[in-house]
Amino acid sequence: MWLPEPTIRPRAWIENFENGDKILAAQLLERFVFYNQRLTDSLLITSFYSIADGLEKGPAAPGRLNLLQALSNAVFTPVSGEEPNPTDSGYFLCRRTRQILNVDETQIKVSREALEAAANGCPVIFVDDFIGSGDQFLTTWQDKTTGTSFEEIHRKVGFTAIYVSLVGTVSGITNIGNKAPSVAVCVTHRIDSRGTLWGLQSSNPQLYSQIDSFLSKYTPRLTPHNSYMYQCQYLTYGYKHRGLFFAFEHSVPDATLPIFWCRGTNNWEPLIERT
Repeated sequence: MWLPEPTIRPRAWIENFENGDKILAAQLLERFVFYNQRLTDSLLITSFYSIADGLEKGPAAPGRLNLLQALSNAVFTPVSGEEPNPTDSGYFLCRRTRQILNVDETQIKVSREALEAAANGCPVIFVDDFIGSGDQFLTTWQDKTTGTSFEEIHRKVGFTAIYVSLVGTVSGITNIGNKAPSVAVCVTHRIDSRGTLWGLQSSNPQLYSQIDSFLSKYTPRLTPHNSYMYQCQYLTYGYKHRGLFFAFEHSVPDATLPIFWCRGTNNWEPLIERT
């Protein structure tokens, strides 16, 4: 039986670099966190159960009792990308919610149906895998393509809104709290600056300087599919300069350092490809 090619390929990735740079590449690699499908499912279960943990979920989010009461008749809907696409991670996580949390398929709604449910006062649980800047959720929350938005309906009706995500940056969660304070944000892992490239600036300035030069040296070899990655040094530091070090088996955030996931020239081998 032929074994499938691994999703993550550290040996091939290390070979992209000149011998003198492989130690720096290895130091980047040891900071990289990879969530395979089993771990991703565990994160989803934990994030969902955290709805009832009693911790604060947002500046004006409902308390534990109200959140628990909302679960009995809530609908689930994916968080769409800033340019909505059927392959967005939110759709995948909704399917996993049905499969591993035994959520009835009738409770899973596309955005238009979820808007109708919200207008009738039904609680809505938004599902996604990652909160980076928070902009992706806020786009879904404020989108008026159908003539109204979740934000407007909430202002009128006051339905319970819960956002379940697996991993989130502290800055992204704060952004949502500032612009959608009534939304209950439930995540398993929160990433602060220590989990990013920028955390090295204070903890190990010398290593940060070396890695920054390393990234600048190899970035010109990267060839991303998405044109927006060529602006504002996103190709060096990730989308909106988040400088993250992680990936899921099913997807890689564009906020993760592109040197890990991007295709490139001269037989460049991504550590894990972002498809």
